[in-house]
Amino acid sequence: MTTKEKTINKVLLDKDLSLKTIAEKLSQATENSGVLLYTSFLEGLGNKNSDIDVYVFLEDEQNFKNRNMRRYGNCLGIEVIRVGEIELDVEYWSSNAVEELIGNLINTRGLIGSYEELKLLLRIYHGFFIDNNEVSKKLLYLLETSNFIELITKRISLEARSYYDDGLKMFEVGEYNLALDCARRALWECASLLNAINGKPNLKSKWISKIYIDNKGFGNQELLERYINLQIYSTINKQNLSTVILDMFSLIQDMLNSTVFQ
Repeated sequence: MTTKEKTINKVLLDKDLSLKTIAEKLSQATENSGVLLYTSFLEGLGNKNSDIDVYVFLEDEQNFKNRNMRRYGNCLGIEVIRVGEIELDVEYWSSNAVEELIGNLINTRGLIGSYEELKLLLRIYHGFFIDNNEVSKKLLYLLETSNFIELITKRISLEARSYYDDGLKMFEVGEYNLALDCARRALWECASLLNAINGKPNLKSKWISKIYIDNKGFGNQELLERYINLQIYSTINKQNLSTVILDMFSLIQDMLNSTVFQ
């Protein structure tokens, strides 16, 4: 039994669930579908309130019958299933849509891709497929041969620099509140970038600071302490607002510069 399977089985046991009962509730799944379970525990994160998310990858989009489900982007539809006392979110995708997403990421060298869609790729990478069939093997092979972690890291870098540039522009015209928002977002993305460079990419915003802090800034104590003091525990008022923003800009620059030597 793999580490992933042990983790999934433990999480399911704690919630009084089983792989079989979940599979039986999937209204649009076919015999050849790739059914993936994801929980933050698979990345060494999670807590007692962490959900289990279910993704169904269809071999052929024509197999998807219910077009009235809630959806986003290229997702075919989202349904909520009840298994015992637990409600689970289920997303349906065609395997071709995922293949296209990976292809676009490769062809643009990480320049495009919404975070929601890129998060899907990370969940496929970290998640657990119930069955080892043609769909699941194909998706995992595409990820393993695409260098997608490096491409997602580049995408995060672009996001960090974009927020930093916007923050500077807002600061220059005296829009300090907007500059502060941009600086905070840029710092978040900088931490996410360092996480990714050090092998722990995660696009779920609530985990970014935890990963960075729990890993002690990946050895750079000085940057870590500045991040904690400015992003987590800073006290900001009208009198020190511009000073704090400038300190944030300085930290953003130093965090971005530190990635050059990674």
